Amino acid sequence: MVSHLLAILHSLPVGSGLRTTRRVEIAQRALECDSSSIVNMYPAELSDSNALNGQVTTDTLARGRELIQRELDSGAISDVLLAYGVQLPTGPIRREYRAQVDWVSAELERRRLRVWSFGGRPTHPSRWHRLVSRVHPGSSVESRAAEFLLPLSSRAESTSTSNPIDTIVLSSERD
Repeated sequence: MVSHLLAILHSLPVGSGLRTTRRVEIAQRALECDSSSIVNMYPAELSDSNALNGQVTTDTLARGRELIQRELDSGAISDVLLAYGVQLPTGPIRREYRAQVDWVSAELERRRLRVWSFGGRPTHPSRWHRLVSRVHPGSSVESRAAEFLLPLSSRAESTSTSNPIDTIVLSSERD
């Protein structure tokens, strides 16, 4: 059976996104998937993740949902990597973004796909080196990816949490 990793990220890159793409490819190899693709929760460019607090439109979030749905409906997905970042936005968009995260959670649970995170949270690939360096100074993301890519299902079972995404959103980040 052919396996395909879908990485759900935050937003489109302002630059080339090469580092992020390469890190998703590292995850693909570590998880022994044949191919990978990327889709974004917010499919537009943002100057940084904090820009979500002021520049967001609900139309763009809806477009993100459509694109994620299309990927999931393709039937080609075997694994999903949640990598949209660990910080929820503040202000009026917080509820809409949480609804997006909750929707993704429900879709993944309904489809019973293998769901992964890096370091137990939906850490964005551009930040993976920080986690690796903290635990293994001098090591590369590539050499440690298999160790840091954690299945969410076992994490949800060990914390008795029904929603697997709730296991990776800190309680301080919840409404």
